[in-house]
Formats: sequence, C-alpha cells, structure tokens
Amino acid sequence: MTARAGVRLLALPPSALADRPVATLEDIDRTLEPDAIWVLGPARKPQAFARARSAFDAPAFHPPLETGGNEPVHRHVIADGDGAELEIAVAQSLRVLRSDPESASSTLGDGDDRTALVCDDVATTVRPTALETSLEGAETLASALPAGTVTTLLTGTEPAEYDELWHLEPGTGAVRSVDHELRAGVEPLDEDCISVRVRGAGPVEGYGRSRSIAVLTLAPDGVERVETHDVTDFGLEAVSGIGPKTAERLAERGVTTREELLETPLETLAGLPNVGRDGARTMHKHARVLETGEPRRLTDESLPGADWSTPPLCVDIETDGLSPTIIWQIGVYDPVADTYRAFVERDDPTDPASVLGAFCDWLLGMHPDRALLTWNGWGFDYRHLGAFIAKHVPYYADEWESIPKFDLYLWAVKSDNALLPGRTNKLEAVAEALGYEDAATGLDGAATAAAYQRFMRTGAELEWDRHEAYCEDDCRALWHVYERLQDAPRADASSRDSPSRTGVSGSKSGSESDSRETDATDRTTTDRPSSGGSGTESEQTGLSDF
Repeated sequence: MTARAGVRLLALPPSALADRPVATLEDIDRTLEPDAIWVLGPARKPQAFARARSAFDAPAFHPPLETGGNEPVHRHVIADGDGAELEIAVAQSLRVLRSDPESASSTLGDGDDRTALVCDDVATTVRPTALETSLEGAETLASALPAGTVTTLLTGTEPAEYDELWHLEPGTGAVRSVDHELRAGVEPLDEDCISVRVRGAGPVEGYGRSRSIAVLTLAPDGVERVETHDVTDFGLEAVSGIGPKTAERLAERGVTTREELLETPLETLAGLPNVGRDGARTMHKHARVLETGEPRRLTDESLPGADWSTPPLCVDIETDGLSPTIIWQIGVYDPVADTYRAFVERDDPTDPASVLGAFCDWLLGMHPDRALLTWNGWGFDYRHLGAFIAKHVPYYADEWESIPKFDLYLWAVKSDNALLPGRTNKLEAVAEALGYEDAATGLDGAATAAAYQRFMRTGAELEWDRHEAYCEDDCRALWHVYERLQDAPRADASSRDSPSRTGVSGSKSGSESDSRETDATDRTTTDRPSSGGSGTESEQTGLSDF
C-alpha cells in the first residue's frame, strides 16, 4: 500500500461476506488495510456480522445490531495504524432515532470529534412524475441533528458514489435546497438550517450487490475519499481464468489461496472443467505475479518506443466528462529531463482552443521529434485530442496526426505482452502494485470532471494545484510502470507456451462458462493505427478507470 492519511472504513454488503471464502476476506484485509469494518444494513444479518468479526483484524459494527444501552445513537472510536482516532456515531435505524430525537440530538451535537453519523435506512426516492427527489427520514433527521452545522451521514442504501448536501427546515424536515457535486468546506445555509451531507457506501452499478465493496477514508471534517472495488479482485478469483464455479471446485480440493494454487500441479488444474492446460498455465503465471507483486513479460516484443533513441513523452488529459466539450488540462512528463509541464484552462471554459494551441505550440515547437505515450490513449486521450485539435486548431491537425503515438495499456494488456500485478488494469492500481507512491490528492477522473463542470456552470474555482498534481501523478505513474516493465523478466520457461488469453490482470480468461463479466477496461471495439505504431480504441466506461 502507498502512504495514506485518514482512517479507512471498509463497507461490506452482507452478501459479499456470505458468498466468499474466508481466504478471500483475509486477502481483502491484507490488501486494503481497513481500520474498521461496517457491515451494511438496514437488514439484520448477524451471521454476516460474525463472519466479519472472525475474518478481519479491525473492529466491526453492524447498525441493525446496535442495541446496547438505552441511547438511540452509539459512539464508535476508530484508530488508524498510527494511533490517530476519529469518532463516528451509529444509529440502529431511523425508527430508533425517531423514538428519542432529543437524546440523539444531544449525542450528535456533543463535541467536535464526531466525524459522521451512520444510519443505513436513510435513502433518496425519485418521483419521476413530480420531477423531484425526496429524502427518507428528513423529518426525523431535522429533529435529531444539530442546526447551524453540516452533519455527514453515511448510508449503505445509497451507492458509494452518492454525495449530496440536503438543507432541511428544523422540525419539519421540509427541503430548502439540495447541493450537488460538492467539495470540502461546505457550509449550512444559515444558523437555523439542518444541513445533512449524505454519502453513500452501498453497491455501485456494474458490480452487483454481492460483489461491490467500498473503502471510505475519513477525516475530522467528514469523508475525504471513497474507493470502490469488486470483491472478485481478491483471493483466488483475482487470478485470470478463475470464476466462482472454478473457485468452488478448487476449494473442494483444498485450494483456497493463491499460494496453494501455485503448489497445485498443472495436471490437476488442467483437469478441471473448462480449464485445459493453457488455462492452467495462465492461472499459475498470474497467481505468481499477484503473489510476488512483480510483472512478467510474456513475449520478447519490445516496449512501445523502447527502440527509439529518445524515450517518449508521457501524456494525460482531463476533460469535463466522457463526452467532453473541453479538454481543460493536458499534462506532459518528460522522463529524459525529469520535468513536468501542465497546460490548464483556468479562465474561460468556453474556449477549448486555448489549451490545445498552447500544447501544440510547445510540443511541435520544442519537441517535434518526440513520440507520445499514454495509458489507454486510443480509448480516450488520443481519440479526443485528435478530434479537438482538428476542430479547434485545424492548422495543427496534419502535424498532430504525424506524431508517433504509443499506448502502454494496449501493449501490455490487449496485445498480451505482459502480466501485471494490479488488482485491476486501472493505471493507479497497476502503478501502486509496482511501488509508485502518489501525491494522495484523493481525486480520480470522475471527480476532476465534476469539479470542472461546476466551474463551467458557477465559476466556482477549483483547487488548481491539487488537480494539476493529480494529472502529474498519472503521467509519472505511467513512466514508473514503463520502467518496471522494461526490467521485468520473462515468465518462467515451464510456461512458455502461449495461453489462450493472457495479460489480463483482474479479469477472467479462457473458455470458463462461469467467469464473471469482463472488466470494463477490457472492452474493445475497433483497431486504429497511428503513425509509428498501432492502437486499439476501446470504450472508456468511467473517467476513474484509467
């Protein structure tokens, strides 16, 4: 793990606990290093709670079982590995809060160390015919929460990306307004207003209720960051070629960990349904990479740009969404000079030409002979840069098309040249697994896009240095991965035969009929060549993916 600040709270749906072997839960514990475990409600699941208490070293709580004492709200002090402590309040349910709002209000308003209130049956309801959204329990919250301050409320009923600030009338809970796309330092409307920042921790779309887990990084003023993971990125199912049914068959043979998998003969693995010898080799190779944290080259194919006299420039872009109207930040890291250059539109978000022109002026004027390197550039960066340059600075279009463009994600994953130790193929996950320590900005692509959208609508300034540091992290992380792959050894000689599908870290392979859905980062549509190399254009399903 990279260095981290704040207390890490792991939110687990009961089904994710019930459906996975203990070895998988222990792998989650080792990898994510949570400081506390929150078994999500609102349903009462004592067996899942007991499983969490048994499998994880950190203390666990389950809101529906918060029945000790006579208080409607119970305090939990969570300590991180360095001894820093934060306090959260946990309510069994809205019904319990409603039974004694005065006592709850006293507890919640007592002291400045309380970070958040956990209440799992707080949810939003959309009424399409009325074109409005309501907050379940608003009247109860307006009676139980202190006025004149912002209370962070955590709920497992809303998905982990949910983050909205509800301003309520005291007593009645009538909604004054709702703020969307928030940042740090939010304020109540006035001293009489009940302001509730509702943060989701439940399953997100795409994983399913039994597979989605979340880690919330808590700070004294609320939630700093929310990370989502697929539970199948841990344990045996993290190995390429192993889905739920194969994991069950292996467990029947006493194989529940990757260490035990590596000790299992290839002949035994090959004899499993829908595996075969090639699939067995893939399992061994990928398990070894995940266990050692060391990448392995599968071919003798040179890395993109490795045969050039000058290493390529590492490029990353930030936009206002997946269908962008502006590329508002272009970051470039030069590994030769160890320097970073950022081109950022801070003044006029209606002018997409300014940043593009400055970038092309610099690139073509100062580095006309350098190639470019990205991570999934043909899925996003190159595709949008090419379209925007042709539209907004067309006099540079021909020169842009002639620049050699390389894609390390394409080379490693899609072209099956390497196995990567990341739990997924996201650049952040791969770089972290290879020892890269980022600037801990707490951002991802979706967050930067949302922040710039707000800037476009309202003029609210971004934390520019923080957003530039995030883009710089991606560029430097890309080069870190590149260097590690340059030095990576070949897979062992016993597995030199080319498997049916390799190089996919965190996704399934082979013909196994029970394997889970292919990771969104592996969806490919059309091949697209570029000057000096080739690329595969893939749909980017989320700005946080790369």
